[in-house]
Amino acid sequence: MTTVLKTENLRRQFGDLVAVNDVSLELEEDEITSIIGPNGAGKTTFYNLLTGVLEPTSGAIHLWKDGELQDITDAPPHVVAQSGLSRSYQITNVFERLTIRENVQVARIAHEGRTLDIRSRAANDEQLNADVDELLELTNLTDMAEVTCDKLSHGEKRNVEIALALAIEPTVFLLDEPTAGMNPTETKEIVSLIHELNEDIDATFVVTEHDMDVVTDISDRIVVLADGAVLADGDPQAVLSDERVTEAYLGSEAV
Repeated sequence: MTTVLKTENLRRQFGDLVAVNDVSLELEEDEITSIIGPNGAGKTTFYNLLTGVLEPTSGAIHLWKDGELQDITDAPPHVVAQSGLSRSYQITNVFERLTIRENVQVARIAHEGRTLDIRSRAANDEQLNADVDELLELTNLTDMAEVTCDKLSHGEKRNVEIALALAIEPTVFLLDEPTAGMNPTETKEIVSLIHELNEDIDATFVVTEHDMDVVTDISDRIVVLADGAVLADGDPQAVLSDERVTEAYLGSEAV
């Protein structure tokens, strides 16, 4: 199995505070990995390091690209994204006044590094439209493609954001609290979508999530962070039965 993302002794300090403490992980293709831990465990900082939002104090990050692991440790966010590491956020981030289709067109055009003249490209670029149609179908948005995003529910906007993140053709897709703020029906739908995408596209999913039912449902592997370091890593059943995890995470009030 191919390692698609690798960190080596990844560390981030803010003064005397060590937010990420020498984290070394190898994430494998086609394996959904959930990264969990109590508040302050370092999950958000870890994601920010992976995506170039923060620079590490020390350590290295490697991403699979063009048949090999390439060093992206000091790359800025736009270069990380172009290299194939995509991220969705807890708070949905879409263009409210554009339709779903136009949102996905913008993301796809931006990934290609070409003109942002949406109307011109949409009218003349058959490949662009074919790519957008495929993304809409993958994320169950085809039937509402012409609806403006300000008319969507929270769960529908989450689907749009996932479509936008997929537009860059990621090797690794980081999902940050994908069910945050959702009702039970929306949660069930997003979990089903993650399963479908994991089967249908060539991308490796990494998830942070507070809902343990979601975590146990979608995960092939669970990594537990505590105080910025890896506390446990492995098969979900083994990790969730670990007494250290029960004390540090499951016994806390929230992730």
